[in-house]
Order: sequence, then C-alpha cells, then structure tokens
Amino acid sequence: MDAIQTNHHKGENYILKSNLWKFFKALRAQANPIYCLLVASPIHYAWITILDKSDSASQKRITIAQFVHALKKMPSTGKYYQLSINLWSYLQDKHTHNIIYQSDLSVEMATAIYPDLVAYHCVEEMQQDTRLELTPQTIQRYKLKARYLDELKTIIQQCNDAIEKKPNKIFIKH
Repeated sequence: MDAIQTNHHKGENYILKSNLWKFFKALRAQANPIYCLLVASPIHYAWITILDKSDSASQKRITIAQFVHALKKMPSTGKYYQLSINLWSYLQDKHTHNIIYQSDLSVEMATAIYPDLVAYHCVEEMQQDTRLELTPQTIQRYKLKARYLDELKTIIQQCNDAIEKKPNKIFIKH
C-alpha cells in the first residue's frame, strides 16, 4: 500500500475524523443508496485508513461500518483519515479512488462515482458466478430504502450489461 504524503498539497487539509463523520452523515441524508453501499461493503471493496500524523508508516485499515458504528472509539488526536473505494468502469476496469483531502470529500464526488461503485459490486458478484440483482436478500443486506430501488435497479442493469459486453474478460476468480 502506498504511504500517504505528509506534506500539504496546495494548502489542502487532510481528512480528520470529524470531516469523515460529517461526510457520512451528509451521504446518509442526501445520497442514501451510496451510503448504504459503502457501509455494507467488505474491507476489500471500500475502506478507511487511519494514519498517524507523526509516523506515516503507522496505518490501520478498517471497514466503513466499523467507523460509522464505533465513531466514539475512533482516534482523533494526531490522526488523519483516508477513504478508499474500489470502482469499475468500462475504460479503466478496476481501480481505486483514494480520497485524501477534505476538499475532495463531498456528496458531489460520491454521486459522480456512484455508477462505478455499483459496477464494482457487479464485477465482484460476477466473479462469484452470480449477478448483482435487487433481491429481498440484497435489499436487506445493504439496508436499501424502497424509494431508491428503481433508480438503483436501472444502474445495476446498465452495469451488468456493460461488464458482460467488455471484450477482455474480467471474470478471474480470486
């Protein structure tokens, strides 16, 4: 894993615990399906890295659910946070979107990567010889609200179709 740079880039500030919490609260209210996907994601889909300000080699990876559900236990003094989300797109295949600076942590950013986030979930399902579909079990696992299901179903269908049309096969078993 690449170490985070410890010098400030263009005067930007690194993400603090409070910034990350505000981001997840805003996502929950303004882009709930994205929030649900992230919180239900296993650590190899999306994760938070806690970095020590004085020792950039000191890092700890946790799931987003661990952060959200144990916020009070998360360290804040002397720590930076980084959010990493695995994505898939037709042009780039699998790639990781790392959010390091406060200025990059926004609902608008999350909304922009939403289709690629869904596509990554679809790719992972296809690698297990299944398709991501909005079954009652999937809806329950992700705790999705009924009012978002039609939009998400459309995105999932588009992603599944795009992945299946991809000329080079990405369905390599783990």
